[in-house]
Amino acid sequence: MNPWDASLTDFAARLGRQGARRAPLAARTQTAYLKDVRALAGWIAEHGIAGPERITPSVLAAALRALGWSAATQARALTATREWLSPLFPPGRSPAERLERPRVRAALIPRLSQHDATELVESVDLGRSHTSVLHFALALRNRAILELLYGSALRRQEVCDLTLAGLDFEHETVRVVGKGDKARTIPLTEPAVEALGEWLRDGRPRLVDATGPARSEVFVSQRGRPLDGSAVYRVVAPRLRAMGRAGGPHLLRHAAATHLLEGHHDGEGAHLRVVQEVLGHASLATTQRYTGVTTKDIQRQLKRGHPRG
Repeated sequence: MNPWDASLTDFAARLGRQGARRAPLAARTQTAYLKDVRALAGWIAEHGIAGPERITPSVLAAALRALGWSAATQARALTATREWLSPLFPPGRSPAERLERPRVRAALIPRLSQHDATELVESVDLGRSHTSVLHFALALRNRAILELLYGSALRRQEVCDLTLAGLDFEHETVRVVGKGDKARTIPLTEPAVEALGEWLRDGRPRLVDATGPARSEVFVSQRGRPLDGSAVYRVVAPRLRAMGRAGGPHLLRHAAATHLLEGHHDGEGAHLRVVQEVLGHASLATTQRYTGVTTKDIQRQLKRGHPRG
């Protein structure tokens, strides 16, 4: 095995171990890190470098430029490369650690008004005029998914992974496992409770084969199998396009965060740390990205509450 393949095999194995991390890397993060490093290794090897231990900061910088990645992808790739090369260099001397991390400008959060979000969630036709029992069952499922995406600000993968054991109708909460396998309990809105109840009572039993293996997932496909992220995307994206908007499930998560901060009908909004808990962000700085769209609300509160307002 050549030194490049040996190093990449070792890196893949290390990614799967927790090591000194507080939590294991999510599977998607591992995949992204490995993809970045393989691309860099391929470019560098093609340009005559004998092995990863011969990489210099200038070579690594050239590879990052040549691959044409965005600043965000370059920043992620540098993080991955630091971990990849850490066994091959003394502490602090890895070429990835000697390069300046690209400055990533936070993208503006798309704006979806409270009215637009409500219209989107309620766009599912729950009339009894469906052409088949299957279509009605899927309509109940889609309405429940939309209510959770907006009402509880879930990520689409969290919707896919949600289990029946995670629902607590008595206390009107849902327990999900998010990034880094971190679990959190989130309140359910009244419409979400109602939509979930109808789905579990009148929709899900029509799609899950009672004679087949037991399913723990709340949401299933029309064939009774667990959903994947693309299926949840297909629930949201066409409805956004019908409203003249682009985006997917994450736009509803963004909307939930900003609307929590704003408050309903100019009422008092939620505290930023409450929103952080709902979203499952490890850092408050991540949650603060959502405050940029609530400047008017902040100005109104300043004028009302500040002695010099």
